[in-house]
Amino acid sequence: MSRVRALVVGSLVMDLAFRVPKRPEPGEVVIADDFGEYRGGKGYNQAVALARLGAEVTMVGAVGRDAHGEAFLEALRREGVDARYIVRLRGVRTALAVPLITPDGDVGFVQHPGANRELAPAHCADLPDCDVLLLQGEVPAPTSLQAARVIRKRGGLVMLNPAPVHQVTDELVDAATLITPNEVEARALAGADVTDVAAAEALATQERAAVVTLGSRGAAWADASGSGLVAPPAVSALDATGAGDSFCAALTLALAEGQALEGAVAFACAAGAHATTRAGAEPGLPTRADVERLLGTTA
Repeated sequence: MSRVRALVVGSLVMDLAFRVPKRPEPGEVVIADDFGEYRGGKGYNQAVALARLGAEVTMVGAVGRDAHGEAFLEALRREGVDARYIVRLRGVRTALAVPLITPDGDVGFVQHPGANRELAPAHCADLPDCDVLLLQGEVPAPTSLQAARVIRKRGGLVMLNPAPVHQVTDELVDAATLITPNEVEARALAGADVTDVAAAEALATQERAAVVTLGSRGAAWADASGSGLVAPPAVSALDATGAGDSFCAALTLALAEGQALEGAVAFACAAGAHATTRAGAEPGLPTRADVERLLGTTA
C-alpha cells in the first residue's frame, strides 16, 4: 500500500513548560517542580505525529527569523517532513506558549501567536497534492479556509481540529469533511449542552463526520452510517500535552488508509493515550509501533 500523502496547514509554537503542584490563583506565586522547553503547536505536533506514523507529510506554516524558527525547520527536516512551505518572517517572533502541567497530567496554556497570526491565504496559493489536509484554529481562519477549498476541490479529506474554537468560523466548519473538537468545543459549535455521543451526533452531517475527544474516557464518533463511543487503552498519564494532536493525526491517517470511522477512532485513542505517557508534546508523539503495541495489549 502506498503511503498516505498528508498536508498540514497550521501552527508552530515553542512550549516553555512548567510542571506545577497547582495552577496559581490571582496574585499567587506557585513554585514549579520542573521545567522543559519543547517544540509544539497543533500544526507542528500533527505533522510530526503523521510522519512518525508513516505518512508522507508536507507542512505549511510560519516562523520568525529567530533561533526558535531555525530549530523548527531543522526538526521538521529531521522528522522527514517537507518544510519547503514554511515561511520565515522578518519583524515577528516565532510563537511561544507556557503550558502549566498539574500532577494529574492535565495542562492549561498561555500563548502568544507570533508568526502564526501572519500566515496568510496567499501562502496557500500553490498547495501540493495530498490525500488528507489537517487544519486547526491556531492560524487565521481565512488561510485555513483557502486551503480547505483547494483540497476539497481535489477530492481530499479535510480534517478540522477546532481549537481554539473562538478562532473557527462557521464557513470553515462547513468546509471540513471531518471535525474533531473536545467536549467544550463541541458544545460551543453545537450551541447546545450536549455530551458524549450526542455531541458527535449534533455535529455530524451527511457529508461530515464528527469525533469528539473525551480525554481519559476516549472519544465519541458519528457519521452518516451511525455513532458510538470508544474507550482508550489504560496508561499511566504523565502529561496530556500533544495527546489531542496525536489523536487527530492517527485518526486522519487511519481513515485515509481505508479504515471505517469506529476502527479509526480506536487507533486514534491509542495514539492519544501513548502521548500522555511522556513529558512534553514532541517526545510523546507516537510511532506506528507505539500505537500497535497499545492496541495489542487491549486486543
